[in-house]
Amino acid sequence: MKVVAMIDSFKGCATSEELNQAVLAGLPDEIWTEKCTIPIADGGEGTMAAIYAELGGTWQSVTTQDPLGKPITGQYLLSRFEGQEIAVIESAVFIGIHLVEVSDTVIRQTSSYGLGKVIQDALAHRVTQIYLTLGGSATSDGGLGLLQSLGAIIEGSEEGNPLININNVDLKGLQGELNNVELVALADVTNPYLGKKGFAEIFAPQKGASKNTVSEMEQQAQLVAKKIKQQTNLDLATISGSGAAGGLGGAVIVLGGKIAPGFVTLQKIIRLEEKLQKADLIFTGEGKMDGQTDQGKVPFGVAQLAKKAGIPVIGLCGSRTRDIGKMTEVTLGVFSIQQGPISLKEAMEKERTLTNIQQLASELSHVFMYKKK
Repeated sequence: MKVVAMIDSFKGCATSEELNQAVLAGLPDEIWTEKCTIPIADGGEGTMAAIYAELGGTWQSVTTQDPLGKPITGQYLLSRFEGQEIAVIESAVFIGIHLVEVSDTVIRQTSSYGLGKVIQDALAHRVTQIYLTLGGSATSDGGLGLLQSLGAIIEGSEEGNPLININNVDLKGLQGELNNVELVALADVTNPYLGKKGFAEIFAPQKGASKNTVSEMEQQAQLVAKKIKQQTNLDLATISGSGAAGGLGGAVIVLGGKIAPGFVTLQKIIRLEEKLQKADLIFTGEGKMDGQTDQGKVPFGVAQLAKKAGIPVIGLCGSRTRDIGKMTEVTLGVFSIQQGPISLKEAMEKERTLTNIQQLASELSHVFMYKKK
């Protein structure tokens, strides 16, 4: 029998591949004669690893600046897909929220400026496509830092978050090299740039912004959107996904790029539907499953593909809420790996997580086989 493990990373705890391997290690070889691990992501952390596992490529190191302007060295992936030279860049590697202490003071200082140098490095390698993952960023600067690093003039901005003090933006100086490159931002959210569902109102509080800062950011974002519309005819207030990653989605649109759903794009690149063929059981999951899991997250995407092929799916997670949306309709069940009351710190321990998920997968596989009989 064939079993496939494709679990999204438990952020800050274990990678997709580590979780997959742990699950498969708990399944008896005499029953599961074919075990397949597929590193997976939804356009955030782990996307580069998932694509590298399928396409191979070269890891390129680049030194730039982190969200607070300090030097940071990270890697992105250079590879080849459908005859094109591509770069895959995870924003969080360079401007990730894990790089800062979340607070109102910090969010007023963070900028996406450092991401521009990474894109410039990729352009120097003559790529024709750039896939930019937006998940996990520390910034809520409306994407102005990125635009500034690629040639836009941000008037009124000094150090720190350029959104806070901006009074004008001039886009004429943006680099022409991007005109010959397809820029695709991967995101699992559809928030617009402005308003109640915009980046200031929705995402800035998650990154430490106070109510006053949120109000200030929204006011400044209104100004930015107005200036951009005057120069490009782009109305960021109406473009789905332009508010992703604190407005980075909007910057991508201004640069001539597009925003694509992370999981859908990734599953096409790694030929996921093809790899699921003839599977008898699939394990999928993520760190937390809740009512948003069916909004483009890995487990729901995997389960939908599996349902189409008539393959049963079991969901595993670090924690879950009572309401997990449509996940109840597309899986045999969704199970938390925790074995009792536990602190968040303990739950985030890698060794404990891998041990628990291995044990639970083993037990559920026995139940599955019993029901199959």
